[in-house]
Amino acid sequence: MPDRLGVDLVVYGTEAPNGLLECVELAEAAGLGGIWVGDSPVLWRELYLLLGAAAERTGRIRLGPAVTNPISRQPAVTASSLMTLQELSGGRAALGLGLGASAVRTVGARPARLAELERAATEIRTYWAGGEDGLGYGAGQPPIPLLLGASGPRMLELAARIGDGCLAVVGISSRQLEAARARLGAGGPSAGFEVVWWVPIAAAGDAEQAREDVKPYVARSLRHPLPAELTPVEHEAAERIRASYEYGRHLKPGAHADLVPDEIVADWAVAGTPAACRAQLASLDLRPGERVGLVPMGPEPKPVQVRRLLEEVL
Repeated sequence: MPDRLGVDLVVYGTEAPNGLLECVELAEAAGLGGIWVGDSPVLWRELYLLLGAAAERTGRIRLGPAVTNPISRQPAVTASSLMTLQELSGGRAALGLGLGASAVRTVGARPARLAELERAATEIRTYWAGGEDGLGYGAGQPPIPLLLGASGPRMLELAARIGDGCLAVVGISSRQLEAARARLGAGGPSAGFEVVWWVPIAAAGDAEQAREDVKPYVARSLRHPLPAELTPVEHEAAERIRASYEYGRHLKPGAHADLVPDEIVADWAVAGTPAACRAQLASLDLRPGERVGLVPMGPEPKPVQVRRLLEEVL
């Protein structure tokens, strides 16, 4: 089981802002390491307003978007938003950047290409550097880490090659984690490169219901390329999911759950009673320096889920 500083909380603006901000305050008080807020303007509340409010309500925990993209947010806008958050939070900002999924699909746009993402990362860092081509503010702020969200082999290698870290969504089985590590290694990561494994989690008295609660995230994971070959059951599920995935229902409770077989859930999420979840987290194949980003799933209000996670699981 990672210590609490090695655990981040991943939340989306699915309910009134005060609910999300309560989660932020609970995470800070519990000693967690970071808060990541999702970016999908049509589906969720505006992340930079939420992150600004979170910065004002906290004093220690790291804060950032996970993940934003260069299509719905032009690189100069992202650079400015993160530098403002860096100033507001006293140097606690981090940027999660990816190709774009529901944020772009729900407005009729296409995700970025890998070359576009690499170019955007370069532009953002140029803005942060200041000078003639940079932002006119933010001088003297600590460097802002840039972590790439990645699932597929090419994205994992790109994350290692150009990023300060990776927000990896590859499930939790040893075969996927090992394959992801190999791809990250092939990218030649720099010293201090950070890996955060995204782990959807549902803790409930009813273990069967908890398993159903994480299935929307399992479906999201199987829709994307992955570093290791899928099992036959996973491959069949992934084909069904890719053929019928609705981004307007992205990660909503119950969305696409009927497409995810029960028998594969344990390789992609942590679900069950609080005691079972605690045991599953303790058995994760983590290496020194690796972190987990826990994504609470289910229809209950997020503060209820986060309290249970902090008090009964961690």
